[in-house]
Amino acid sequence: MRKLNALVIDGEQTFRNNAQGLLEKAGFIVKTAESGHDGLALAKNERFTLVCCSYQLPDIAGSDFCGQIRSLPGYDFASVLVLTAEDNSKILKQALLAGATDIFSKNDLAELKIYLQRFVERESRLLSGRVLFIEDSRVLQEIIIDLLTDMGLDVDAYTHAEEAWQAFGQGNYDLVITDIMLEGLMSGISLVRKIRRLHGEYGNVPIIATSGFDNMSRRIELFHLGVNDYVAKPIVREELRQRVFNHVISYQRMLELRSQQNSLYSLAMLDELTQLFNRHALREFAGKYFSESARFERPLTMAVVDIDHFKDINENEGYPKGDEVLAELGSWFKRFVRVEDMVARWAGEEFVFLLPDCDTETAVALMERLQKRLAQFKPANVPVTVSIGLATMDGNSKHNLNSLFELADGAMYQAKIAGRNCIRIVEKKTEKEEELT
Repeated sequence: MRKLNALVIDGEQTFRNNAQGLLEKAGFIVKTAESGHDGLALAKNERFTLVCCSYQLPDIAGSDFCGQIRSLPGYDFASVLVLTAEDNSKILKQALLAGATDIFSKNDLAELKIYLQRFVERESRLLSGRVLFIEDSRVLQEIIIDLLTDMGLDVDAYTHAEEAWQAFGQGNYDLVITDIMLEGLMSGISLVRKIRRLHGEYGNVPIIATSGFDNMSRRIELFHLGVNDYVAKPIVREELRQRVFNHVISYQRMLELRSQQNSLYSLAMLDELTQLFNRHALREFAGKYFSESARFERPLTMAVVDIDHFKDINENEGYPKGDEVLAELGSWFKRFVRVEDMVARWAGEEFVFLLPDCDTETAVALMERLQKRLAQFKPANVPVTVSIGLATMDGNSKHNLNSLFELADGAMYQAKIAGRNCIRIVEKKTEKEEELT
């Protein structure tokens, strides 16, 4: 964990104690001073992560203190907070112009408490992730590698873009940092272009570009190429650190959100027990099957498959055994059908198969084969038979999911009446007959 130390400067003992307690509770190691000059003397000898001073100091104005501490080595990017009991916009503006990072009221320290909590979280948090880093200056490369590893990141460093491109294809990176001008045949610009041409998450990885040639046209060109950020050389450690932190955290949160969305999508579309598509998914995706069947004048057959005497299985074997039968049967159905077919659990022990480019005769042969293999399979070691109803949409009929299901479901009930463990087919109707019905 990164060491966090703070300096509190205030002429009032009570406030110094209150501020010290607040900072220590947040995780800082705290030193205090009564005057601005004492505070500056401490700051010269020790580098403080955070400086918290009163605007009303006994010896110098708070704005003067801010200006003087900013001139000290190592305090260019330190956080300098000013606390004041006055509500004077002119005074506050002077403090900000002099170098204050932020200003808080002494009369209400709730906002300061929130600021400190977020500051500690940001400064002390170790990241986890991988960075692809390309820099042909060995000295600068070592400095940046030290910075990134101190942040908790794993770094793969290269001096040539060609090597980095090969590595990129083999690893999952959370960030790419690349110099634009590199030795070799491939420049940093070419590397950025190649990455952005990739599909999926690989092509969306955040990229920070670095360059010693800092001008507006170059920056605009790089942003057009797809870089997320730009850091001019010479690189300031604290600036790069914060940019790296922001991009890695944002990218990982985006991946986490996508993963959660995919999980929620799966929960919404998949039947939990059988892991087949559910009725909602069938309604969502069926439109494509029907539109393509009509467009390309290809047959589309629906099979409604119902397990025979499933109520007896539940009553005689127990409901857990019935669930096992459904779960194993669902997995078996997925292996049985073609890649282009869709199988879904409609409700209870009833399943729906959508068989594109499959006429009635072919569908009958397929379902007969399913029945024969099912007799050998015995899901959960329970003999199972099924009754099947078939309905086909072809060039002579027009249907949607509901109308074709109504026909296939009716045929399935005819199979039940006929003694179960058999197949029944809906007789085709011509378009004229459809209009008359």
